[in-house]
Amino acid sequence: MQTDHKRWMKPEDPVPREQGFRLFLSVSGRLRFPVFFGSDAVFCLSPVGFSFLSVSGCLRFPVCFRSDEVFCLPAVCSLFNEESRPAGICRFFICSYCFSAHMLWILFAGKGNNFTVMIIEDKKKIPLWTGEMELRENTAGFRPHKIRVLSRDGKPVKDESYVQSKVLIDLMRKANRIMIANGFSAKRDKELLSMLAGYQLKPVFADVCRFCLLEGRFDFVTKSSVICNNERICMDCAKKELLKALRNSRQNFGDSTVEFFEQVLERTKDLDRTIAMLNPEKLDPEVTRYDTVRSFREERKMPVRTLPIHNRLKDLLLKKAKFLLPVQALSVDAGLFEHRNLMVVSATATGKTLVGEMGGIENILSGRGKMLYLVPLVALANQKYEQFKERYSAIGLQTSIRIGAELIKTKTTQHMKKTLDSDIIVGTYEGIDHILRLGDADALGQIGTVVIDEVHMITDPERGPRLDGLIARLRYTAPEAQFIYLSATVASPEMFAQNLDAQLVVYENRPVPIDRHMLFVPEHDKLRIMTRLINDEWSKTSSKGHRGQTIIFTNSRANCHALAAALPIKAAAYHGGLYQHERKRIETAFEKGELPVVVTTAALAAGVDFPASQVIFESMAMGIDWLSVQDFLQMSGRAGRPDFHDRGVVVLLPVPGKTYSSVQKETEEEVAVSLLKGTLLKESFVYGDEEQYEEILASVGVTSSKKDLSAINQKMFADLDENVVLLRLQKYGFVRISGQTVAHTELGRIASAHFLSVTKTFMIRDSIVAKVPPIRIITNLEFFSAATFKIADQLSRELKMNLPARVFQGACIDIIYDGEHMKMINPKYRQLLLNFAADMLTCGCRDSPHCGCVERKFSEKVILLRTKGMDPTEIIAHLEETYGITAYKGDVFSYLEDAVRNLEAVELIAGTMKKPEVAKEARELRKKIAG
Repeated sequence: MQTDHKRWMKPEDPVPREQGFRLFLSVSGRLRFPVFFGSDAVFCLSPVGFSFLSVSGCLRFPVCFRSDEVFCLPAVCSLFNEESRPAGICRFFICSYCFSAHMLWILFAGKGNNFTVMIIEDKKKIPLWTGEMELRENTAGFRPHKIRVLSRDGKPVKDESYVQSKVLIDLMRKANRIMIANGFSAKRDKELLSMLAGYQLKPVFADVCRFCLLEGRFDFVTKSSVICNNERICMDCAKKELLKALRNSRQNFGDSTVEFFEQVLERTKDLDRTIAMLNPEKLDPEVTRYDTVRSFREERKMPVRTLPIHNRLKDLLLKKAKFLLPVQALSVDAGLFEHRNLMVVSATATGKTLVGEMGGIENILSGRGKMLYLVPLVALANQKYEQFKERYSAIGLQTSIRIGAELIKTKTTQHMKKTLDSDIIVGTYEGIDHILRLGDADALGQIGTVVIDEVHMITDPERGPRLDGLIARLRYTAPEAQFIYLSATVASPEMFAQNLDAQLVVYENRPVPIDRHMLFVPEHDKLRIMTRLINDEWSKTSSKGHRGQTIIFTNSRANCHALAAALPIKAAAYHGGLYQHERKRIETAFEKGELPVVVTTAALAAGVDFPASQVIFESMAMGIDWLSVQDFLQMSGRAGRPDFHDRGVVVLLPVPGKTYSSVQKETEEEVAVSLLKGTLLKESFVYGDEEQYEEILASVGVTSSKKDLSAINQKMFADLDENVVLLRLQKYGFVRISGQTVAHTELGRIASAHFLSVTKTFMIRDSIVAKVPPIRIITNLEFFSAATFKIADQLSRELKMNLPARVFQGACIDIIYDGEHMKMINPKYRQLLLNFAADMLTCGCRDSPHCGCVERKFSEKVILLRTKGMDPTEIIAHLEETYGITAYKGDVFSYLEDAVRNLEAVELIAGTMKKPEVAKEARELRKKIAG
């Protein structure tokens, strides 16, 4: 076969401008056929007549001839091998060979008095060309008259270009399918059907995307296509319309948020519902719901009566239920009553707490020893103490509580049993660790069970190292005990279980479903939207007979009180700054169904059990830091309790574009999207020098053997280099090493028992040497930083500026030095600021008032008021009356407890340094504060 490749015309080759004939080689090389180049068309003169090849202004489709047929390039290339195939060439559809190998569809859609025509190849969305057809009637009936080309390959045709009727008729006869679009009215629909019948062509009616047709594209629509204004459109067009709506909303949505909306659209297949998420007025749950965390009914049931446990425990369990919950049954199968260590990972409200209780109570009744039940928060410890005391006193067991040194005497804590000889000891991590650090592990007696609730706290940057060390020390001091670890959110449960030498039990299903909703709400609309959500939930009653109650999570304690006060429904603020009896009162009212809503911070995330059916995230931050996925999952898990509710509801109310600090790159709505989509990050455990010093020093409190100390450290998640750390602690005077034994020095024992870092211990020692009074030593160690100006809002209005409420953030203090601003303030408030200045701003430091003296003097004032016999409530009243400054009672109480603990350390360290005067002064001050 002889060919001249130079004679092949490529797509980019222009049509010769002169009209006339050119000769092309045939495929065989024997025949030559003349080709005529017209002004806007190319024709081939063959034995069978003129065959239309192109209507473009340039010769995009090279042709060749074989015998007496005209072929476009795919047919020709099939006659060549790949090596000899000309490069850069393409095919044209007017080819009988190609039509036999490729799919051709023609679509008609009404367009006024005319019709849109699309020539579609191989089901592609971009037609080969799109035109507008006009029909006229002649003696043979209705026939195509004018066919104007509107676009070619999806690109509009600038100049007027027409297709001959014969070409369209030829295409219709060769087409695999002729379609008429449904839903497009034309005044002469019957004429179109008559025209097709005249050519003996049978069309089919098809549902196509109207938006695509308007833009010169083609796509079918089905029942699964996207709903838009009561019609179906394709997904591509729906996403374009969605993007328009997002741009027109005047909200600065980031890429991740746009992606989130697209995912909602793909899931709901409803453009109207998806766009409605932008409108807080439309609170249709079917519109705002992002997804549903489904519940799962376990078919297999484990009867309580068949459990191999003591009758006293069995009878107690039967009063609550006849069958165990799934996670409880899985734990029994995993060896709960065979004294195996378990790591139980299960969603909130699935019943995993009872797993720890069942194991512990069975071990007590079997004579294996008492149960330690450890939790991260004082509030949670108090709650568990009350629950266990009421529940297990019925079978003759005693419960006590240990939440630290408990150095401040109050009426509310005096009735609590705190001895270590009880059957059940509920404690905070620090409360039990304090006993071990003192070297009093034997005082705990025989331990049969250790339950570590919220064990994922081991990943917390601040408290994690201490929990890690505590678990390792307990595993060493109680090697025969059964350890049960509980958590709702762990990224690497297998790794956790392996490190803790425990059998893993994972139950990923919730007992009730949770609907998760997203509403993009302007800041000024939040209160109104939350009010409606709360009222709607409060008006519902579950099949268990409980009304819907709500928890609102916000980012600060001040916001807790502001929101609770602003809501037009009974609400309470709940956080760590409240007194224990205040928190208890709120917990009781909520549990009884007397309180519709609680507004809180992260205090509830760690497990305080409020039977809420709805959780609202008013903020995606805690303080100025964004929520982590783990925090979010913990908080979300508060929604829905199997004994109370049929389902749970979680609502996120992000403000588009909002941030909480200048360094944050993400905006609140982007964080909300990532929280809903997020997965837990893998944990890493790397401790700094101070953390390593503290944990090894604490472990020295339970063993004097370097070998055993190494064994304890081997049980921790982090790798500690105990040899290097011990040598440094010896150098600093905290331990003594003699051969294979190690022991605390007096300084080391004091530091360990009082949770002092090496740095703080040195600060105390150096201050004693410098003859610094004890009250100044402890206020230098720790300021009372939780004070706020009660008059901040009034000052902001009068000065026409936004002042921070925190006393020590600088802006308010700077105003006191500004005479012009002071003149603008109401005399009553001005006097309060002048009182503060007279008492606190009197140092001669060069950097005053930013030298730290203001914070120290204010902290001293709090302590001195306590030494006069005032309780935290009276202290706060005095600060408000004298300075216009307020604080939460719980924060004052905690600060005074820390002051007592630090004073005790000062007293003991002064004793080791032979400074009896300092020790005496610290002791007397400590006693006055303790009361």
